[in-house]
Amino acid sequence: SGRLFVVEQGGRIWILDRDDSRLPNAFLDISARVSPEANNLSTYTERGLLGLAFHPDYAENGYFYVNYTDTSGVSVVSRFSVSAESPDMADPASEMIILRQQQPFANHNGGWLDFGPDGYLYISIGDGGSAGDPQRNAQNLQTWLGKILRIDVDSAEPYAVPEDNPFVGTTGILPEIWAYGLRNAWRNSFDRQTGDLYIADVGQNQ
Repeated sequence: SGRLFVVEQGGRIWILDRDDSRLPNAFLDISARVSPEANNLSTYTERGLLGLAFHPDYAENGYFYVNYTDTSGVSVVSRFSVSAESPDMADPASEMIILRQQQPFANHNGGWLDFGPDGYLYISIGDGGSAGDPQRNAQNLQTWLGKILRIDVDSAEPYAVPEDNPFVGTTGILPEIWAYGLRNAWRNSFDRQTGDLYIADVGQNQ
């Protein structure tokens, strides 16, 4: 559309128009729903509104997805809809929660999400924080922490699990898991030519 959507950690999404001017009203404002420390610019935090992804058929269905930590420190992935009255405004009352994950610490909450070339939604949760993964979440296949998830948001509400996910049908492993052993895969990107996923995982000392 020629517009640029800018995500603010404090819980707002703004639009820059074709002239690079910010529209006066936020596209979405969920600042009251996100971790309150994310609205304090003088305090460093890894929580807040951390990710935005538009549905591949956004032009037709108006769906977009966000990844944020709520006021209780829980990671939330939700679907919102654009307003029926204006393409430059979302409907804040349209939230449908896709999934929630308790975060044991305030850091390493991940936050990235995007649709792959296969049409599925990929989500990074983070290992839950502290340092050195003290709860060993990244290697634990019975938690979403320390993983990238892959889900189908079109076949069911809130979602279905793709049948070709690597651990589907394996007893004792959560079927949403697509990749594991990650610390804090904070920003990732699909190669537009090959479809490969590049994962930028925050390291510790090296």
